[in-house]
Amino acid sequence: MGRPRQFDEAQLLDAATDLFWSQGFDDTSVGDVSAATGVGNGSIYAAYGSKRGLFLAAFERYCDQRARFVRDTVVAAPGSARDAVRALLFAIIDDCAAQPDRRGCLMLNSIAQLALRIPEVVTIGSRTTSAMEQGVAEGLAHRGDIDPAVLSAHSAGVVVMAQGLIQLSRLGTPTRRLREIAAVSGPAMPAGAPVA
Repeated sequence: MGRPRQFDEAQLLDAATDLFWSQGFDDTSVGDVSAATGVGNGSIYAAYGSKRGLFLAAFERYCDQRARFVRDTVVAAPGSARDAVRALLFAIIDDCAAQPDRRGCLMLNSIAQLALRIPEVVTIGSRTTSAMEQGVAEGLAHRGDIDPAVLSAHSAGVVVMAQGLIQLSRLGTPTRRLREIAAVSGPAMPAGAPVA
């Protein structure tokens, strides 16, 4: 049994996430995380083994949080399935606009940059995307205005739409334009689905 950690792990992983997200994996060192948190390099290496281990712990935690954010936003949204999808897409847009330098999504950025070097990124990203799709489906299933036969495909489409909006935000697309796109494209029900 390992020794208990002598630091606040959530705080350390939050700081590591912020650094990896803003600077990228290659330009972030364990020393950067140590300087940002006051936790010694030795303690970080003892806890995570390597920069890669630290990154994967931070990345997985970030992805779990994003999947919960998607699910919770759709489940909590009032109204029809259309309303719930719109609420999610607008929440994603607002979150993007609040990020420093429109840095996008750590998951999407990391898949693009690290998939060939750190295959766990793809595994975690795939699992997270599935969890997001399941969260959307869970939030829409009880609303009664979407055909259960297309619920899974529609939920996957909503997640793809959200990820596309994140990429457009990263490219500098104005928030107003993103909201226009979401309002027109996001809430559309697939063919054959009842419309509220």
